[in-house]
Amino acid sequence: MSAIPNTVQIKKHHSQTSLTHMACPECDLLQAIPPLAVGESVLCLRCGKSLYTHHKNSIDRSLAFAITGLILYIIANMFPLLSLKALGLTQDSTLISTALALFQADRPFLSVVMLLTTIIFPATTLIGTIYILIQVKTNTTDAFTAPLFRFLQSTDAWGMLEIFMLAMLVAIVKLGDVADVIFGVSLYAFVLLILSLTLLSASLDPHDVWNKLREKKG
Repeated sequence: MSAIPNTVQIKKHHSQTSLTHMACPECDLLQAIPPLAVGESVLCLRCGKSLYTHHKNSIDRSLAFAITGLILYIIANMFPLLSLKALGLTQDSTLISTALALFQADRPFLSVVMLLTTIIFPATTLIGTIYILIQVKTNTTDAFTAPLFRFLQSTDAWGMLEIFMLAMLVAIVKLGDVADVIFGVSLYAFVLLILSLTLLSASLDPHDVWNKLREKKG
């Protein structure tokens, strides 16, 4: 469905969205956003880029995924991810201990990067998203809501749990020849955490949050 002027008559079963105009992120063309039914999308008139999709219960589903992700995040950091058993000795490994091991191995830059991308930024994203969505649902937004949401949007790309998971799988394959690898509870929680963050990213439409903030401000 392409963007059309506001003067065109819209069918009654369409629901009015508070978003009325949007600039295309690809070609910067400012165009009107018509009322949309659930599941309908608006495409740029000039380049065909998808501008906006009206999701059903986006805020509620996103909040559920964020809370689930936070629970899984706590579990993933409480117990060992992997245990290596060799020559009668067993060594457990957690996310924090892995970052500390890199620091002790004279790799401070890698240690800091791992702390940021696998511990700090995911926690900030989950806690911040839950805080914002609860405020939006309860209509109790404050002066920090918009700047916080803008900050979370700018740091979203720094969450690199998938890359860490891939690196861990490579390490498991290489270490499997010299030691017995025992999967911990946190590893399963970690995989589910990645899935929860993926679903959160897919379900949360930033425009829905901005619309609620505009309504509150209005």
